[in-house]
Amino acid sequence: MHMSKVSIRDVAALAGVSTATVSHVINNTRYVKEETKRLVLKSIEELHYSPDATARSFKTGKRNLIAFIVPDISNPFFATMIEEVENVISKEGFKLLVINTKETKEREIDNLRILSSGIVDGFVLASTVENYSDISGIVPPSIPVVLVDRSPLGAPYDSVISANYQAMSDGVEYLIKKGHSKIGFITGIPRISTTKERLDAYRDTMEKHGIFSEALIRTGTSMTSLVVENLDALLALGCTALVISNNIMAIETMMILNQRGIRPHHDIDLIGYKDSEQAQYGLQHMSLIKQPVAEMGRATGKQLLERLSHPDMPIQRIILPAEFLPVD
Repeated sequence: MHMSKVSIRDVAALAGVSTATVSHVINNTRYVKEETKRLVLKSIEELHYSPDATARSFKTGKRNLIAFIVPDISNPFFATMIEEVENVISKEGFKLLVINTKETKEREIDNLRILSSGIVDGFVLASTVENYSDISGIVPPSIPVVLVDRSPLGAPYDSVISANYQAMSDGVEYLIKKGHSKIGFITGIPRISTTKERLDAYRDTMEKHGIFSEALIRTGTSMTSLVVENLDALLALGCTALVISNNIMAIETMMILNQRGIRPHHDIDLIGYKDSEQAQYGLQHMSLIKQPVAEMGRATGKQLLERLSHPDMPIQRIILPAEFLPVD
């Protein structure tokens, strides 16, 4: 029988069940006995029946499409996470739509508004906004949102993050024990939660040892645009160690120092971030904070599926451990 001519009635007739039962098996909308389900699935396979996904979405209200909104698709951190989320949700029949905001609030808000109009079933969001009412004012409560990597306390959504504070504190303690007192810090984007958590850990640890100075903090981004300016300023202050609060800036810092003949781990100590299992330039010469990015991606995908199945369950905040890895 030709695929295009097979209907749900043909499947029902071959399986000896009603068309409603076939529909429930396909859409998982009601409990069906295992024996009956096997008969239906066998009939679908024998007839090469392919349900019309568009028509089915109108009946069920589901598109089987998840949007993952990321700030920088070229960042290995988010590339790894996209792959892991997709691996999880695809097993349940969902497709992943990836949107790149380029760390721009306006792009994020515009895409949330467009995609919330019945296009997707849920969002995974690494947000660049600070005020989460910007999100809740756009995304209807019926569409689940899982925040990943960036999530301030009190955000009204499920979230999956790493333990930023403790890992950063461990790293700064390590530098202080090595005898450093002028430890420069290049932050990420000030408004996002990860930047605030890492900066708080740096400040608290430096203050505990009586060596904190506001002059040692330079405001960066999640890109490379301000790295040279910030590096020059901290070297001019006589910093003997630097903490760079994300992987993109850390790699750029390493490249600039090497070009200038300044040897990391010999002439200056560095702490950066390892956010991917892929080999990245120069990271073997600096101490690293390793985030469990693959595990974060898997946990995010599972949490979104759980929220889709149980929309009324309490808000979940999943915190996975980050690890400080000294270079020596």
